[in-house]
Amino acid sequence: MNDLIQYLLNFALDQGFGVAQLCEDEDYRSLADKSKQLIIININWRNKTELPFIIGHEIGHLIDGDYGLSHYCGTTLTSKERHADLYSLNLIFDYATRQYDCYEEPSQFMQAYGIPTRMYDAVVDLFRNNDDLLF
Repeated sequence: MNDLIQYLLNFALDQGFGVAQLCEDEDYRSLADKSKQLIIININWRNKTELPFIIGHEIGHLIDGDYGLSHYCGTTLTSKERHADLYSLNLIFDYATRQYDCYEEPSQFMQAYGIPTRMYDAVVDLFRNNDDLLF
């Protein structure tokens, strides 16, 4: 988990984004600030296994050029949130394949990498489209 978090933070820095890590209340939502090219991550988030996904999600907002402040809400309510979720999923999947991590079932991958259950259908699609990398 720590290696993945470090990979994602380095990825953000390589993209020219700033990274701030806070230790706030466990309900304080991480966010992306496009005007400052900055992601702000609450490392005390209530679901620690979800932190890598959150980091990737916030990177996705900056990559997409989403304006204003984009808070991680843990649900997909808008198309920009969905796109940030998909960006995170693909970023983590890329990391996993570079590590030669292989999973036969989408749920195994999701559990190993803290992917939220709302992403199940997207993970199934990702496995179908990349089955030569996973099995």
